[in-house]
Amino acid sequence: MTTHHSTFSSLAALLVGLLAAGCDSQRSTTESAAPVSSSVNNSTASPTAVSYQKDLSRGDYTFAVQTVGTGSQRQLSWRAARLGRELAAMTDNIEGTVLDATVTNLNNDEYPELLVFVADAGSGSYGRLMGYEFLSRGRRSLTLPELDGPLAEGYLGHDSFRVEGRRIIRTFPIYRPDDPNSTPSGGTRTVVYEMPKKEGLITVAEYRDGS
Repeated sequence: MTTHHSTFSSLAALLVGLLAAGCDSQRSTTESAAPVSSSVNNSTASPTAVSYQKDLSRGDYTFAVQTVGTGSQRQLSWRAARLGRELAAMTDNIEGTVLDATVTNLNNDEYPELLVFVADAGSGSYGRLMGYEFLSRGRRSLTLPELDGPLAEGYLGHDSFRVEGRRIIRTFPIYRPDDPNSTPSGGTRTVVYEMPKKEGLITVAEYRDGS
């Protein structure tokens, strides 16, 4: 009787041990599992659309500019490299669309500038510049000076930009006080910008109004 009782006790202890080991093994596997990314796990998610893309080069420098998104809020990314070696990269959120991107050398030195022209979201589509000059050490941001005085009279946005030589040419319609947004009647204004080598800033060189 003692032998049977001892055997039964041993079997019971063995069974409990096996069950405990199975639970510990399952618990260990669960805790060590890597979390699953929600973006990978969501099979219904669609890739974000590329709304603007342009590759540029000047001398030893290459640039890539891209925006993703199709609404008023988009993500702007650019990358700069020299002789295949990355110099800088940046990603920023913008409200609006990229009109154009170009690489130039406004101050005629050895360092290029990347100019990205943006039209802000909204009925006016106000234009602005997101620019960068790439120096031997780092970079500096470039912007257009605010329109003021006679330059700002009748201005309600709808800018267009182009680069001619070492000048930025900005053109926009002139609105009279009673003009609806869709029908400006005051002609056009052209503002010419330069970047003198000593100053390192973009300044107004001249402007003119036309019919």
